[in-house]
Amino acid sequence: MSCKILVLEDNKLLLETLEEFLSDHGYIVKAVDRGVDALNASFAESFDLFLLDVKVPDMSGFEFLKSLRDAGNNTPAIFLTSLTDKESLTKGFNLGGDDYIKKPFDLDELLLRVRAIMERMCHKNKQVKIDENFTIDLDRKRLIKNGKELNLNLKDFQLLCLLVEDRGKVVTTDMIVDTLWKHDEANIGSIRVYVTNLKKIFGKDAISNIRGIGYRFEK
Repeated sequence: MSCKILVLEDNKLLLETLEEFLSDHGYIVKAVDRGVDALNASFAESFDLFLLDVKVPDMSGFEFLKSLRDAGNNTPAIFLTSLTDKESLTKGFNLGGDDYIKKPFDLDELLLRVRAIMERMCHKNKQVKIDENFTIDLDRKRLIKNGKELNLNLKDFQLLCLLVEDRGKVVTTDMIVDTLWKHDEANIGSIRVYVTNLKKIFGKDAISNIRGIGYRFEK
């Protein structure tokens, strides 16, 4: 299974170079040049690694990673930075960065760092088997059906994990809100959309609506 990498870099030439180089080495790459675009992409789909320039428009790489960590996203991150002062590097690690590489850098050195983090993640990878067909990969935030990855958005995945954790029991709407939105403003109407998305995968009878209370995963 190919690993997905989000690259945030506002130097267009370097961004294109990284996208081509990583793609040539078997990675699936999402390349963006603005912090807000990176944040939107991270909420729309799951990634295995972030490569983050620090000084980018709209939202710095530091601010981007802080937003993800605050939301409970622990995807590994490598900073690509021209900053060399101890204070900046310390800040990056304190925000949850896993590594950094100073610009200008050698592409082969970057590849070694990427592979090292990916191998480390594979060794601690956690999977939850739903049935003979479906498995949840918790660390990579993937749903796998018969060995093939299915593309779920982050909210769908979070809801699925919550339902599977308490399968056979009722998961209340309040529990869902606390898990999916934490400190953000909740959108109750969206829960029905996420449930519908999961029913399209598992079947309409896989999730029961307990009216006025919540939902129950029946598989």
